[in-house]
Amino acid sequence: MTGRLVAAGLGVLGLVTGVAAAVVTEAIQAWSYSGYAAMPLDVEIAIFYAAMGILVTWRKPGNLVGWALVAIAAWDGVMALLTALVGAFDSPDDPVVRVIMPIQHAMWAPPIWAIATLLPLIYPDGRLPSRRWWWAVGFAVVGIVAYVVGVTLAEGVHGSKYTVPNNAAVPELQGFAHALAETGEWILIVASVIALLGLAIRWRHATGVQARRLSLMLWVLLFAGTQAVVREFVPMPQVVHHILEVLAAALVPMAVAVAVTRDRLYDLDLAVRRAIANLVVAVSLLAFYLGFFAVWSFITPVDSVFEAGIMGAAVFPFALLVTRWVRQVAWGRRVDIVEAVTALGQRMRDRIEVSAVPAAVCEEIVNSLHLRLARLELDTVDGVRTLAEVRKSVDDEAEPVTFDLWHRGTVVGRLLVLPRAGRTHLDETLAQALASLADQVAPVVAALRLDEELLRSREQLVTAREEERLRLLRDLHDDVGPTLAGIRLQLDAVRAKLPDDAPAIELMDRAVTAIHDALGIVRRVAYRLRPPELETLGLVGALQELAVFLSGPTLKVETRLPDDVSALSPTIEVAAYRIVAEALTNVVKHARATSASISLTINGDAVTVEIEDDGVGLPDEADGRGMGLRFMAQRAQEIAGEFSCRATGRGTTVRAVLPLRNRA
Repeated sequence: MTGRLVAAGLGVLGLVTGVAAAVVTEAIQAWSYSGYAAMPLDVEIAIFYAAMGILVTWRKPGNLVGWALVAIAAWDGVMALLTALVGAFDSPDDPVVRVIMPIQHAMWAPPIWAIATLLPLIYPDGRLPSRRWWWAVGFAVVGIVAYVVGVTLAEGVHGSKYTVPNNAAVPELQGFAHALAETGEWILIVASVIALLGLAIRWRHATGVQARRLSLMLWVLLFAGTQAVVREFVPMPQVVHHILEVLAAALVPMAVAVAVTRDRLYDLDLAVRRAIANLVVAVSLLAFYLGFFAVWSFITPVDSVFEAGIMGAAVFPFALLVTRWVRQVAWGRRVDIVEAVTALGQRMRDRIEVSAVPAAVCEEIVNSLHLRLARLELDTVDGVRTLAEVRKSVDDEAEPVTFDLWHRGTVVGRLLVLPRAGRTHLDETLAQALASLADQVAPVVAALRLDEELLRSREQLVTAREEERLRLLRDLHDDVGPTLAGIRLQLDAVRAKLPDDAPAIELMDRAVTAIHDALGIVRRVAYRLRPPELETLGLVGALQELAVFLSGPTLKVETRLPDDVSALSPTIEVAAYRIVAEALTNVVKHARATSASISLTINGDAVTVEIEDDGVGLPDEADGRGMGLRFMAQRAQEIAGEFSCRATGRGTTVRAVLPLRNRA
């Protein structure tokens, strides 16, 4: 607890001195003086680094990254306040000014150089990569000491409302002082390059989350170094100069914030990550305000009321941009869970059928929440069935996170997701959101299961009907038909023995005729129960025979049929045959076609039957209510199939897709 309090004290010191420096500078209207050119940068570092450092050290007091942040903030805040106070006195000969000036003149540099030389060496876990890197730390410290000593001994002035000389300067050592300061500066430049190269080497050998953490800071430091070189050697407006400088300094703690909030670098909990996001927004707005105010003061002196109006107009859009950026950086679109669920609800309400909901849910989860996998499973009597699955790159060894779908006290399925790339778990907020989404999806999945059970019941009913028809067909074929035929033969034999003028002859003839008619009725009933061609030839043979039977001088019927139909169930065989027969009957009666074709294909879990002709097409008044079309549609729908009939411009195409759940 003592360590936390000390770190918090340093952070508070940075916050207080940073704010105080800004207040004093504003009070004395010193933003435009050359000695205050770096004031926006110093205030930003003091406040921004203090906020991040307090949060990190409070949770992980042993991590040197947090301590480095609060130390840099406190040091820079004190130096900024001293800079502001120098101009708060009326005379450069004031004793306070003579004490403050040498301290500020010599000690402003260490925190700035520490950001470039020391912080990258201990990022991200608060310790050096290995003991071999201690020389780099010593090298940077030597550079800082040399630079501070050289600046302390060298003559210099501080530009404020007046010029304040460096009272600690030693005139006899000016050559040595300037050489020492320049040497220290070059050492620090080399140390910064070494720190950057060390970060690049570690990134080159890192993998997964660690590689992303290092690459983030690497890009930030590359930008900072590049803008420093550009500002030094490329002429540019002072406004651009200040913007680049402030942005480069702000990106370092932002990189730490990203690592904390997105990759659990310091294992901070949800409340701390929210505080980080809010502080990033608040401090960014403050830094923008100070930077904008300083730049505007350099451009033109204006009335305070007009200045306030300009600031208000500029801050509002900037606040919106920063808020959106921080939300995106900290959580991605996970912070917009409500928006994702709302969008899904609108899709469910306006544009998709219930059967398409699982695919929409998985798509929304993967695309909006940036997860690697989303899969909805349904529990059925036959086991688990996947309703929908959307995936990005997925590690086969990764274990999905499962959310049970409960409906009326029963688990009807489950939602399975994989966290974002490089992560092994979901954070608490996202897990709660997905659990809530699972509760909302559960009734839809339950309805789909109910539909599936209803469909299965209907299929079982149709299957039972076909089986009963087969039984009746066999009874008629094996029992009733032979019995009637035997009775007819017996009557014929009796009639042959009777004289031609016997009174019973007429009765016998009527009985034989009746039996003959009964046999015809039996054959017609048997055909309606199941075409005998299916029994003798199978589906392929029966369709080929049907094509040959209907072909003639004016119509040629071709077939494209597989050699093996994988022993389709009687239900599908009858449905396919009946649909083809009815469609060809329509071709013969109405189409005035010269050619027609029958095709049957088995793809995956369905068999597709198509009948095409080159006839006159559908008449304008055809609306699907004809008996033939209704018959074919009913045949397909009663086994959960799909049916369509459309004019193609060169005739008509009848298409039926029959599911193979009824495969024998």
